[in-house]
Amino acid sequence: MTELFINDEEVTVPAGTSILEACREHGVDVPYFCYHPELSVAANCRMCLVEVEGWPKPAASCCTPVAEGMKVVTHSEGLEKDRAMIMEYLLINHPLDCPVCDQGGACKLQDYAVEHGEGKGRYTEAKRIPSDKDLGPFVNTCMTRCIHCTRCVRFADEIAGTGDMGVLNRGDHMLIEGIVEDALESELSGNLSDICPVGALLDKPSHDVSRPWEMKKHKSTCTQCPQGCDIEIESRNDEVMRVRPAKGGVEPWICDRGRYVYDAFRSDNRLLKPRVRQGKDLADASWDDAIEQAVSLLKGKRVGIVFSPDWSVEGLTAIRLLRDTAFADAQVAFELHRRDTRPFAFEEGLSMSTKAIEKADQVVILGSDIRQRLPILMQRLRKRANAGNPITRIGAMHYRTNADIAVDALIRPRDWHAVIASAMVQLTELGKLAAGMDAWVAKVDARHDAGKLLADALIADSCAMLVGEEIRCHEDAAALIHGLDLLMRAAGHTEVGKDGRNLLPEGMNAQLLSDVFGDVRTSAGALFDAASQGELDTLLLVGSDPVGDGLFSRQAKAALEKVDLVQVAAISGDMGQYASVQLPASAYSEVEGTFINMEGRVRVAESPLRSLGEDRPMWKVMMRLAQALGHDVPAVNLDEVREAITQRAPSCAALADVWAGESAKSVFIPSQRNKGATLPNMAILNAAKALDVVSRYSMYREGAWARASELLSEAGRIHALDDLIVHPETLKELGLEQGELTVLSNTGTESFVIGTREDVSPGVLFVAKRGVAGDLSGETSVDLQGGQS
Repeated sequence: MTELFINDEEVTVPAGTSILEACREHGVDVPYFCYHPELSVAANCRMCLVEVEGWPKPAASCCTPVAEGMKVVTHSEGLEKDRAMIMEYLLINHPLDCPVCDQGGACKLQDYAVEHGEGKGRYTEAKRIPSDKDLGPFVNTCMTRCIHCTRCVRFADEIAGTGDMGVLNRGDHMLIEGIVEDALESELSGNLSDICPVGALLDKPSHDVSRPWEMKKHKSTCTQCPQGCDIEIESRNDEVMRVRPAKGGVEPWICDRGRYVYDAFRSDNRLLKPRVRQGKDLADASWDDAIEQAVSLLKGKRVGIVFSPDWSVEGLTAIRLLRDTAFADAQVAFELHRRDTRPFAFEEGLSMSTKAIEKADQVVILGSDIRQRLPILMQRLRKRANAGNPITRIGAMHYRTNADIAVDALIRPRDWHAVIASAMVQLTELGKLAAGMDAWVAKVDARHDAGKLLADALIADSCAMLVGEEIRCHEDAAALIHGLDLLMRAAGHTEVGKDGRNLLPEGMNAQLLSDVFGDVRTSAGALFDAASQGELDTLLLVGSDPVGDGLFSRQAKAALEKVDLVQVAAISGDMGQYASVQLPASAYSEVEGTFINMEGRVRVAESPLRSLGEDRPMWKVMMRLAQALGHDVPAVNLDEVREAITQRAPSCAALADVWAGESAKSVFIPSQRNKGATLPNMAILNAAKALDVVSRYSMYREGAWARASELLSEAGRIHALDDLIVHPETLKELGLEQGELTVLSNTGTESFVIGTREDVSPGVLFVAKRGVAGDLSGETSVDLQGGQS
């Protein structure tokens, strides 16, 4: 620690801290433009000058480290003259358009011009007028306002990793340029409008719509991915204008999916009133009439329940209360990407914080497109790679990361057993063993070279293993995850405080779902098959969209032709065409509730927006159905629902402390580890068909919310890949050429235009059509032949 004096007050800060950071930490105001705590130090605005005793001239505080006994002065007559001169320089070419600038009222340049600038300018020459840039659907530019702080350039290089913004020329010819064709490549591009200290980069969707002082701010939780970021929703007259990362949140950024999905709140796809089917169409109805119609389809019937994991924990628990009260024999499904529902050796969720993952000696990514699925976690890994720390990745595609991957191996889904077995053999040779490893290896004949890469990473002192969708979606996921658990145990990475087993979940609240639904869960595919075979009469669908998402769209369509559908949702999605009754539930922006993210962090949504229509919180809809079905209502208020949570989910007992007033930041709900899981029977893939199928997740297309958003749909069009992709060698081995080809699956033949990429594993058919939701995604292997004549 280092002791120094700031304005004659003694302070203590860690050694190496900059003077500016020391001032910020102790509430001392020092003006600055180019500095940002998450970016490298540029020291080019010179606004943060301070005086240091004994130094001949002022120092830029952002790049000057503290020293023992240093005496710093942040305000003096000389500093005020320096700052006034700097402000005059920065305003030379700046237009006087504050009244029409979206940044007006929340602009550092305005604030500092008033506080440190002169009353009038002396510059009478012609101002520079640089041209504006087209950076895509999310970022608007007004480059005459740019002060060349270079925050945007450093963000593109260091955070986004895309390098698609840069500096040309120097001096009065200096320009900030966007080097793009259709749009910025980064899935974090919306953060540019937040980090720009002036009005040069603005939020395009909300441009010229509102002013900062017109906004009301609501603390909420983004449920668009398992990261569950803290967000601040800005609204005017109950209409969402912007979504931004909450100040003081764990992460300073949010991804474009979480930021720009808000136009779906008022889309035509939003379900705001109860509807009942009249002939071929759905018509608005009263709640009483809709509930009566729902009861006629549910009471005394064989019911299957499919729901989304992204409701609040209160809403999810209410689903279980309804199930136990009214449909005691009903099976439930909530994972649209999980084929194998046997107990995993470790359940979904992270055992480590994203910060701990960033700091681990080794990180191993197994079968996951982290950048598309979890952009904020990818940003952490990118920082790690920039610091020279290794990342090992094994999977069916070299997914784009904009980071240096130290070791990258391509494999097919049918190779996972051989990879794990090979790693086990290598650890055994090093004397690292775990009970059950020999039996696991004995069941696998094949070995794969990628197993050595996995073993090499595991022998580090600390290792974070990120198990992704390619394994979690596997037909033999339970056996594979059991094998990975044995590897981590043998390498010493399962001890308390060193647990590196991280199974990336499908959605939010994985910790609660294991407790509340573990005894009644089934595969969504199995449930749809049961409906198709006449074993069910009605499906109760709660927020899920299996026709548009997941691996079972073909089975879902077949099932919905045979059974009635009661839909409870905030977004109608692709399911509306099948629904007999639709009951509107409040969106995550409109509920007071609790959420648990993949790390186990508790998020509490407060001061929600007013509901736009006649929608109700999920727990109220479930209790209304229970009452209408003739049962005693299990819970009549939110407190009773929360009491049921603590009773049914012992691992989530700490939520009671949050509801009692304790800060949610201090409460973690860890992911469960199934210590009693035994080695399951293996289902090693000896696929009769030549190509393994792997489906792509697209953050701009996956989920009913994203598809209802015009903003995200436009970004999805810009960033789209070919519908189906294979490696060029795959076509060569099959004697085929790129173009329209026929895919033969277990359900028939279909023609597609096949593209090629060398970053796909040979022997893999990569499905990018409609995100992960194409009907082919349900297949595990297919054959490919020439196009139909």
